[in-house]
Amino acid sequence: MSVGAPAWTLLDGARSRVYRAFAPVLRPFIANRALRVQALAVFSIVTALALTSLAPLWLLALGPIVLGVPHLVADARYLVAQPGLHRHGALSWLLFLPLIGIALGAPPFVGLLSMVPAVLLANARFSLKLAGLSAWLALTFAAFHFENHFLLAFLHLHNLVALAFWWAWRPREARSLLIPLLVVAALFFIFLGGADSAVAHSGPRTGSPFGEFVETNAPGFEPMLAARLILSFAFLQSLHYAVWLRLVPDDARARPAPRPFAASWNALERDLGLPLLLVCVVACVVFAAWGVVNLAEARDGYLRLASFHGYLELAAGAYFLVQQKRPAPC
Repeated sequence: MSVGAPAWTLLDGARSRVYRAFAPVLRPFIANRALRVQALAVFSIVTALALTSLAPLWLLALGPIVLGVPHLVADARYLVAQPGLHRHGALSWLLFLPLIGIALGAPPFVGLLSMVPAVLLANARFSLKLAGLSAWLALTFAAFHFENHFLLAFLHLHNLVALAFWWAWRPREARSLLIPLLVVAALFFIFLGGADSAVAHSGPRTGSPFGEFVETNAPGFEPMLAARLILSFAFLQSLHYAVWLRLVPDDARARPAPRPFAASWNALERDLGLPLLLVCVVACVVFAAWGVVNLAEARDGYLRLASFHGYLELAAGAYFLVQQKRPAPC
C-alpha cells in the first residue's frame, strides 16, 4: 500500500466531488491539456502580480518556506531523475560535485562547473558541445572576475531560466504567446510604478524588513528602482514555483488528463524513491516549524540549502539546449 494511502483516497474523493459539481465548467480543462496548462499559467501570473502588489514582503518571506522544498523535489525529478542524468557513472558525479560545493558555500564559478559534464553528456555534434563549453567559459569569466555582480544577476535572472525551460517542454500553440506577453506586461507594470504602493506599505525605509531585502539583493541602485527590482523578483520567484510545481508536472507526463493524487504520489515515488521523499517531507516540516519560531532565519536557512538549484537548472538547460531535444514526457 502506498504511503499516505488513506489521505490520497480522501483527497481524490473530494476532487471527484468538485469535478462532478462543476463538470460543465471544468470538463474542457480536464480533457484538453494545452488549455488547462494555459489557464494555470494565466492564473499563476495574475495571482503572483496581485500578491506582489498587495503583500510582497509576505511573498518573499513565506514563499521559500512553504514552496521551497517541494520545488527542489521537482528540480530533482524533472532535471535529474527523468532525463537519467544520474545514470552516467563518474561523469554524473562530476556534474553533482560542484553543486554540493555550492551548497557548502563555494564561490559561483564552482557551481558553473556542473555545466561541463552536462554538455559532454549531451548526445550532440562536436560543434554544439563546443558552443555550450564556450558559454560556460564566458559565464565563468564573469563569475570569477565580477563575482558580486554575477551573483546579483544570477539571483534575479535564474527565475526566467525556469520559465524558458517550461516553455520549451512542449510545442506551443499560437495562443500560448499570451503567456510570455502577460509576463512582460506584468514586469512593465512593476517597473513603471504600478506596484509602488506596496513598497510604501511594506516600509522601504532602511532597517525595515523590506528595506533589508532591498539593501541585500539590489545594492547600488537608486532607491525606487531597487525597490521595483525586488518587487519584480518577488513576482518572478512566485512564477518560478508555479512552473516547477504545476506547469512542468502537467506538461511532463504522458497522460494528458490530470492524475489522481494517489497515482501522482506513486509516480513520484517511482522517480525519486521513498527514502528521498520521506527526507523531503521531514525537511518541509522542519522549515515550517523553524518559520514559526523565526521566519527570517528559516528563510535564510532554506536559501543556503537551496543555493545549488539555480546551477542545476542552468546545467540541465545546457544539456537539453546542446542536445536540441525536448524533455520526454513520462
